[in-house]
Amino acid sequence: MVGCGTANQEYFENIEVWGAEEMDMEGYRLPGIVISIQGTVLAFVEARVDYGDSTPNHITMKRSVDGGITWSDNIFIEKSDGSFWKTHKNHLDHQYAENKKEVWINPTPVVDSETGRIFVFYALNEGEVMGQNLQRFSRVFYKYSDDDGLSWSDRMDITDVINDKDERGEWITDINGFPSDYLGRAFHLPGPGHGIQLSDGRLLVQLWSRTALGNLDTGIKPVEERKYGLFTIYSDDHGATWKKGRPFGHEGQNMAESRILELDNGNIYVNSRYVSLKQPSPNYRMTAISTDKGISWGEIKVDKNFIQSNAVDAGLARFSSEKKEGKNRILYSKAEHPDGSRKNLVVRLSYDEGKSWEVKKTIDEGIVKYSDLAVLPDKTILCLYETNKGGPLYVARFNLEWLTDGKNKF
Repeated sequence: MVGCGTANQEYFENIEVWGAEEMDMEGYRLPGIVISIQGTVLAFVEARVDYGDSTPNHITMKRSVDGGITWSDNIFIEKSDGSFWKTHKNHLDHQYAENKKEVWINPTPVVDSETGRIFVFYALNEGEVMGQNLQRFSRVFYKYSDDDGLSWSDRMDITDVINDKDERGEWITDINGFPSDYLGRAFHLPGPGHGIQLSDGRLLVQLWSRTALGNLDTGIKPVEERKYGLFTIYSDDHGATWKKGRPFGHEGQNMAESRILELDNGNIYVNSRYVSLKQPSPNYRMTAISTDKGISWGEIKVDKNFIQSNAVDAGLARFSSEKKEGKNRILYSKAEHPDGSRKNLVVRLSYDEGKSWEVKKTIDEGIVKYSDLAVLPDKTILCLYETNKGGPLYVARFNLEWLTDGKNKF
């Protein structure tokens, strides 16, 4: 494994993973990064043919066997070539299915450190309908790899785990007639970023939901009517079966994209973007705690330890654990600019399990959107992050000494 220089020497470098307009894409979005049990770095991304949220996207990944310094060619998880819709027209209003290309979104990997199997969850957005971006429903899938990300299984559809049935055993439907959860939400997305494995082996993946943005007859619905909220799916049998946790964050909190982490006491911490109805942006972050390994949640609060900034996704990863290494350290990354713009990517460090974040360092002062974090076995920190439309996607490689200016207090 390639490290970051000698001990106590500050180290930082930025490496291009996807080049500007690589594969003639307009941009790359929603990065996720994990480390396999072999120490291979796996980076996942939406490769956007067009840059919008409801226009065609591929999902692809790259591998690095030298700690993120050099990267493989693209390995496609899904291609937006129309093949899914041609064979699954039953999922669509038939009159809107002609020549439709897929909007594959939100790749969210998770590694089973006991079996070595790597899962990647993702979704299929309905895409534009009659020229409108309504995002009325999604399907949620996963694939897995048993060869360190070189090849991937057939897709598995787990949407039926997420949506709900009524007392008669019939699917509950939303206002547009699509199967939904009991809150009338047919749109569900995993992640972004990555899922986690708990100390007892449970695999846990965060997802968020909302109702459709609108319908064909009445157009876009107000934000306050969309019922944004979170839930998890989990597996206690290494991914053979998956169950759904209890939805939360939809009762006025409007929690959306989130990241999860196991605390040293066994509780699960979630750190979430939220939709503020009074002040859409800039805003803080919203956090919550689960005491039953991610099934149900309490202590939801607005966390003002984070500055008011753009309501964009953030990265979260554990650097060290008191139980294993005698030191509690958690990493967090986000574009933080007080004017609410998507720029100035910072990484923060917490020594007290997310109660405060006293260390902060800027990675990139430019236009930066989503990011994700991972830590290599040699404690090199990786921050995978997107820039702007038409721009590259980078991984920053650095060590704790750089992050703390050589003043790491533990």
